This record gives sequence, structure tokens and C-alpha cells, in this order.
Amino acid sequence: MKNKKTNEKKLFFKHQAFLLLFTTFFIGTSLSAQEKFRVSFSGGLNNNDITYSADNRINTEYVGKTGNYFKAGFNFKIHKYISIQTGLTYLNKNYQYQRTGTQEGVSTLYETRYFNIPVMVGVQPLYNVLKDTKFNFEVYAGTYAGWWNTLDRESTVEVFGELNFDGFPRKTVTESYDFAKNENHFNRVDFGLQAETRVEYNFYKNMNVFVEYSFMYGLSDNQKNQLRKTSNYYYTTSNYGIGVSYNF
Repeated sequence: MKNKKTNEKKLFFKHQAFLLLFTTFFIGTSLSAQEKFRVSFSGGLNNNDITYSADNRINTEYVGKTGNYFKAGFNFKIHKYISIQTGLTYLNKNYQYQRTGTQEGVSTLYETRYFNIPVMVGVQPLYNVLKDTKFNFEVYAGTYAGWWNTLDRESTVEVFGELNFDGFPRKTVTESYDFAKNENHFNRVDFGLQAETRVEYNFYKNMNVFVEYSFMYGLSDNQKNQLRKTSNYYYTTSNYGIGVSYNF
């Protein structure tokens, strides 16, 4: 009985191994033959805005700031003009808190870094028009999820203990925020909706160069865990970049 069970297990694992090898071979052959798999690298500049409500705070505003992004993308074609795109994006989502009125100049610049993973479905709306050319135009829509990795803050503050005839003097303080302690109770989970468009040109065999634009609409409140939260804070981020890709 024991030998029978052992033989059955061996046979089961042989079938599983054969199925895995066959599937891997089939997918690899299919992707290679039909150029269904694409790897891309891109980067550029971005602009981040923060949506909030400060009705209960006088002379206070948040201003969006510029940054940059870098992305490694993976594209799987499931139809001649339909594909799924994912990858890893490392990007800034910078913004600035500042006072207005009599306290104008008092501010804090938040320089943030996020890791985001998008998952989007793409189409080629001009497939029939461009299929015999070296150009390609794609539009994507989907979602993203990510993690707030680092935060550097640069603050211009008033020194209340050094009052003079010109008022309170000001100084600049810089720091790297310690997420291990997370004393401000920031929410590090990041997710939202994402759309992207890309114009690509095939310049050599399977290699392409492209320009891209993506828009990220945040649904996660980066301050939802704060004890004395007075508003919801959501990001909207625009990325503008160039890149290269290779079709396998």
C-alpha cells in the first residue's frame, strides 16, 4: 500500500512537471513568435497636486510641486490591439504647506518618494491605420497600488523665543522623516486610478522609442491615520516622460 501511494505521488509530480514545462514552452513560443511580450524603461518629470479642504483653517493652503519618476514596464498582448500593462514606478509626489496673509513665507516642503505598481488595460485605437507603419498609439486605463517610501521636509518656521522689532525671526529646518516611528501617523498605503497614453516609433528591429503621459487620481488619504485630522488629503499626479522598449 505504501509503495502504491509513493508511485502515485511520483506519477502526480511527473504530470505536474510535464504540464509546467509544456505551459512554459507554449507561452514562451507564443510570446516569441507573435511578439506578445514587451519590456520598457521610461522616466521624466511630474507635477503633483493635493486636494484638501481647509475651510476651518485661516490663511492656509497646499500647493502642488514638481518632481520626477522612473518606470520599468511590462506589457502582455492578449489580442492584436488589446494588452495588459504592469510594472514598477518610483516617483515623487511633492507638495508644499504654506501660510498666507501676515504669516506669508512660513511653509513646509514635502518631498516624497513612492513605489507604485499599475495594472492597466490598453487598446490601440488607430491599429488599422498604423499597422503598416513604424508608429504605434496606445491608450491605457486601470488602477495602481503602492507604498510611501521616504519623506524629506524643509520647513521655514518662526523662532518665537527671539522676538525683535521686525517680529519673529525665521529659520529653515530640514529633516528626513522617520517612518519607523511615524509620529505624524501618516498613511503609507497608496492606491488610485490611472490612465496613460503613449506614442511609439519603431527605430530598429524590435526596439522602439516613445513619449508618454500618465495621470494618477489618488483615492487613498495620506493623513487618514492622524489623530487630529481636519481634512482629507488626496493626490492627483501627472507624469510626462520618454522611454525605450523592446518586443520579445
